[in-house]
Amino acid sequence: MDKCNEAMELALKAAHNVEVGDYSFAAKNYDGALLRYQDAVEQKPGDAAIHVRLGRVFERLAKLPQAIEQYKAAQELAGPAKWLDEAKAAVLRLQQSKPSGKY
Repeated sequence: MDKCNEAMELALKAAHNVEVGDYSFAAKNYDGALLRYQDAVEQKPGDAAIHVRLGRVFERLAKLPQAIEQYKAAQELAGPAKWLDEAKAAVLRLQQSKPSGKY
């Protein structure tokens, strides 16, 4: 029972961090969104949607290798097609636009 309660608490914390991260992202506070999404992914590492959100933030912060890493992490997880499709498209787009082949 304790493990179930602990898992529920972590999921609720992750959801809250995603909500605040989404608000920060919409307000173009990308550093704030990054912090919240990083907390959320620590609390719920198997959530593809959080990894995609991290990828988006890293893109906005011009940290393309980290963005690709997050999108690839999302692709490795089970999740709704919406998130997996976005992750796949983002990796292709970013790899095609890379200047030096480092990603």
